[in-house]
Amino acid sequence: MRSCIIALGLLTLLGSSPAGAAGNAVAIIWKGAKTQADAEAEKNYWGDLGNVLEKTGLKLEDGYPKLVQSKTVPGLKPGFWVWLMGVCAPDKAPSIVEHIKLLSPETYSREVKVPAKKWSCPQHEGAALEAREESFKLPSGATLHAFTRQERENEEEHEGQWDRSSRTRYHFVLFGTDGEVLGSADAVGEEDADRNTGDGPLVYTCDTTKLEASKDGTFLFTRSCGAAGGECGALVSGDEVVTVKVNGSTVSASEPKRQNEQFAECD
Repeated sequence: MRSCIIALGLLTLLGSSPAGAAGNAVAIIWKGAKTQADAEAEKNYWGDLGNVLEKTGLKLEDGYPKLVQSKTVPGLKPGFWVWLMGVCAPDKAPSIVEHIKLLSPETYSREVKVPAKKWSCPQHEGAALEAREESFKLPSGATLHAFTRQERENEEEHEGQWDRSSRTRYHFVLFGTDGEVLGSADAVGEEDADRNTGDGPLVYTCDTTKLEASKDGTFLFTRSCGAAGGECGALVSGDEVVTVKVNGSTVSASEPKRQNEQFAECD
């Protein structure tokens, strides 16, 4: 009886071992095809996508994406050539896959059996990328989409003074008719702030965003901003405007400029 108890205890210990020790992992796959030649042709679409991923805080390990035969990765269905973006721990994969799918919806993940020492998970730094509702379809069939990402965030408080502020970076991404990334540009927006640093409280926020075409063929990305609690002559409201230009597959964005400014009156 005692030997049975010991055996059961050993089985319990083995069964509770970490997923990495058992080789459980998640493979992130960008594209795939039946033949090597067809899969290699897909690499033509990687350059611009890879640039946007890196600008939005996601960095693949050296050598990735890597073209492999699916049969060489235990857990993948054999018979395909796939572009492997990395292999991650199960708890790390979901947020990374979600980030990539915003820019490349065909990306998918599969549970695989790969030892932890062979994992090659992309590294993510900073805040999550957010897809905005603002988009514009061009006559060519391409679509310009706006994304945002918190680039900096402060949360400080000391002796009745505080500084809670964040700065947003905008990413303007041009997608082709097949959903591939053709080009992109980015710009830094004004801060959203809630602070009191000794001169009285100040709240400054930007919202009510829109993306629209202008008469000269460019696109205007506009945020309406407002402040409360500012001093005499301080900015009360205004529009923050980024001019986006699209020339073929080339996208450029200007520095934000203020328009329609209004200032607090002085008694």
